[in-house]
Amino acid sequence: MSSLSALGAAVAACAPVAPLPTKEPPTPTPVIVEKVITQQVLVTVEVLARHAAPPMLADLVKNGSLPPIDERLPANPLVVGGRDAIGVYGGEVRMIHTDPTGFLSNYDWNAERLLHYSDIDLRTIVPNIFESWEASPDGTTYTIHMRRGMKWSTGDPVTSEDVRFTWEDFLTNKDLNANLDWRFHFGSAPMQVNIIDDYTFKITHAAPFGNFPAYMTRFEGGSTFGLLLPSNFLKQFHAKYTDQAKLETEAKANQLATWQQWFNKHTGKGFGIWGDYDPGYTDKGLYPLLSPWRVVSRPSEGLYLLERNPYYWKVDLAGNQLPYFDKMSFDYTPTVEAYKLKLAQGDLDALGQQDVTMADYSFYKENEAKSNYIVGDYISCMGDRYVLFPQFVQSEDATLQDIINDPRFLQALSMGINRDEINQNLFSGAARMGQMSPMPSSKYYKEKYGSAWASFDKVQANKLLDAMGLDKLSPQGIRLRKDGNPLTFVIEHAGIRVGPAAGTLAEMVTTYWRDLGIDASAKEIEEALYNQRMNNGQVNCGLWIADRCTDMLMPIEMDWYIPVAAGQGGASSKWAAWYNAEDKTAAGLVKPPDTILHLYDLYARMTSLVSEDDRVTAGQEIFDWLADNPLAIGLVQECPAPIIFNKNMRNLPRLRSLIGWDSYGVSTYHPEAFYYEGGQRA
Repeated sequence: MSSLSALGAAVAACAPVAPLPTKEPPTPTPVIVEKVITQQVLVTVEVLARHAAPPMLADLVKNGSLPPIDERLPANPLVVGGRDAIGVYGGEVRMIHTDPTGFLSNYDWNAERLLHYSDIDLRTIVPNIFESWEASPDGTTYTIHMRRGMKWSTGDPVTSEDVRFTWEDFLTNKDLNANLDWRFHFGSAPMQVNIIDDYTFKITHAAPFGNFPAYMTRFEGGSTFGLLLPSNFLKQFHAKYTDQAKLETEAKANQLATWQQWFNKHTGKGFGIWGDYDPGYTDKGLYPLLSPWRVVSRPSEGLYLLERNPYYWKVDLAGNQLPYFDKMSFDYTPTVEAYKLKLAQGDLDALGQQDVTMADYSFYKENEAKSNYIVGDYISCMGDRYVLFPQFVQSEDATLQDIINDPRFLQALSMGINRDEINQNLFSGAARMGQMSPMPSSKYYKEKYGSAWASFDKVQANKLLDAMGLDKLSPQGIRLRKDGNPLTFVIEHAGIRVGPAAGTLAEMVTTYWRDLGIDASAKEIEEALYNQRMNNGQVNCGLWIADRCTDMLMPIEMDWYIPVAAGQGGASSKWAAWYNAEDKTAAGLVKPPDTILHLYDLYARMTSLVSEDDRVTAGQEIFDWLADNPLAIGLVQECPAPIIFNKNMRNLPRLRSLIGWDSYGVSTYHPEAFYYEGGQRA
């Protein structure tokens, strides 16, 4: 499938196509686009050779501020087919964001990745920013072809010079990037990047990296985590291309010490999930993007206004440049109650996977008929999939560390939780409860993964704790540790950042554990502090959501299952720090036990294998071990995602689609092709 040059969906060749009103209808002269996926079969489709431009940009073209449409699109724009209908230009989408430092709640509308997953099967990797690629049989070498004529939102060309700059002048520049991510030095040495021509480059890994295309589905164009930064823009802040003394002067004028800090201040701004847009960060214009919309102003604190990217590089089957929506707005809304009020009053047009919860389903439905939205019927691969992460390294309590490292402790904690009661009270009985595992629809899934230690059995849980030597009780009925101190155990979480129901769920769990004689409690802290405490080994038990659970993401980011990522979750951030360190002998690192090292070896094997079937087999070895030796306590295997859209919005994801972090929210389903019927919101 790597040779595909266009992306379609289930009805690309036969979907009803309504004409798009434009001032100058395209001339009906077709050009053949090589291949489009439709029902997992390759077909050819005809796309109009002359492209239609959004009316919003007509005056800019007329006065010469913007080139004509055919000069803004690449020679081979990506075709988005298979929608319900050809859309209508116009309208604004109003959304919220709950994180003051980024666009956490709506990153998915504006995230463009180097490669993409097909929204038909959610398994086939297809072109996106990069037009095509070829891999060597052993998975060591990848030749990447870029789209000729593609442009950044500033009008600068997107070429292999951007790749070269990103690799040589940023990623491998120790002054700007201290640690090269392991994905770029898989094997014994950093990968090699060879530029072939303006639109072709080759990547060679030191060892077989059969799953590398899957990693490119997570690399965003313009992001510091990826292979494609806007070189023309960033060279003006880099000492290799601009006088260093000048840069140092600019840095000091902006209260920064070095040119490197000045460069990093301009890198990745206004883009992607964590990017923030500061209107005062530069006087050189907006940060170049490849996304459908770009931030154009911040009229008040927390309110961001976006408009279409005039150089966006996708078209529909009629040749119309996407996106259909002209504008978007993101308004900072820090509490659940505040954005529920906005929703009920008709002030929101979309509420995504980060902010909806089945715990509020009755509220959504009660207000649906009298407001302007519909409640979608989707499956979550993110929200409400709560998981508890006891930390196997306790920097401040060696006795508690010994307790947590006894497999019987997690087994007992898991069996002591009444998941059915949680399901009825929080999720209206609609969730599928169980141990943390891949989604039941995953190739990797076995029934025993979801059921392991997940039955509610207080008698067996107490027996396990007694057998550990925790059979002595204080006068208050609290189990005593071997040092004579009461067994206290605290769940820490970041509240709304984890999910709207996180606080309630944490309190419910502590009541079950107190019934086992554990002095359990829960507390909410700010996310940065939570991550810091996790990284320092100060948290007894963390709480997060188990995304990374589908075949789109789990095989390349096993963060929750084995300790490969620090911060939010996993068995131990200390072990993860060792795993990610280039120098694993550095002071302060904690080497994991041999059992964990074996899991790392299996993960490396998954990464290296070219064969998908072999990769699944290696992954199941990991999950087979975890079923007997849990490193976490999962609560929800699968849950509905009541994602909310304006009633007039069309071309939405098909019902029962998986939506969450794994799918980059609605990104996989092409939000650039969503539109309002009649061009106006309900």
